[in-house]
Amino acid sequence: MPHAADNRTLKHGCIVMASGVGARFGGNKLMAELCDAPLVGHVVRATDDLFSRRVVVARHADVAALCETLGAQVILHDEPCRNDTVRLGMEAMDGCDTVTFVQGDQPLIRPASIVALLRAAERDAAGAVRRDAAGRGVADVAGCDAVGAALADTAEGGVAEDYAMELDAVECDVDAAAGCDAAESDVAGAAKHDAVGCNAAESGVARIWRTSFDGMPGAPVLFPSWAFDELRSLPRGKGGGFVAKAHAECVRTIEVSSEWELFDVDTRDDLEQLQTHVARCGSAGLPR
Repeated sequence: MPHAADNRTLKHGCIVMASGVGARFGGNKLMAELCDAPLVGHVVRATDDLFSRRVVVARHADVAALCETLGAQVILHDEPCRNDTVRLGMEAMDGCDTVTFVQGDQPLIRPASIVALLRAAERDAAGAVRRDAAGRGVADVAGCDAVGAALADTAEGGVAEDYAMELDAVECDVDAAAGCDAAESDVAGAAKHDAVGCNAAESGVARIWRTSFDGMPGAPVLFPSWAFDELRSLPRGKGGGFVAKAHAECVRTIEVSSEWELFDVDTRDDLEQLQTHVARCGSAGLPR
């Protein structure tokens, strides 16, 4: 099965955020088990083979040891704030065109949803190339969101076919102007702006792409290279959401298949909810 790292035109990086102290959980939540595996282990496996570079930023030695066993590069630190975690991760992302932040406490995130973010960025960049050639914006096609318009623009060049991945192709009916149907990973949110205020000069990716469910945005979140400097210099205690809010006109969302994908574990009650969900659904409740 082809992965997002195959046939790509961009170099994608990934930072797994695994530095939480677990204050509300009452301990190191990332090593708490779901289906006989630590929470962070599920997340690391969900990102396998999808990125050119991947790093786990952790503050607990046992988290670091586990992730290294699973084949992930790890940065072990004792910095106090969330912006420190982001900065340390970004130091390992040199040469990347995009960076996707994945939370270490979202064990049911599906690889297919992460792939959908990468595909959106690839089509965004492809649409930028076509936009430069045609002298018009990606979002100029009526009735389509940014990804759908980019796909419509690049259909002749075979970009969608060349960038083969495990999800069904996103298709857009331009003439019907009825929006886009992306099967399990519907692209949510019309392009209200044609990347106004976004600088896509470096990678060609104009937009910040984030997952959502039922219209509510969440993580993982993909950032293009034009946002890297801001990510490296976040205010104390802030994370990537600070940059996304600062460039709200550039944010687009990918709808995931289930609310459980974006469910993060903050408390022991949260973990019990996940355990109940997985017990009820069996293997179908686990990411694949």
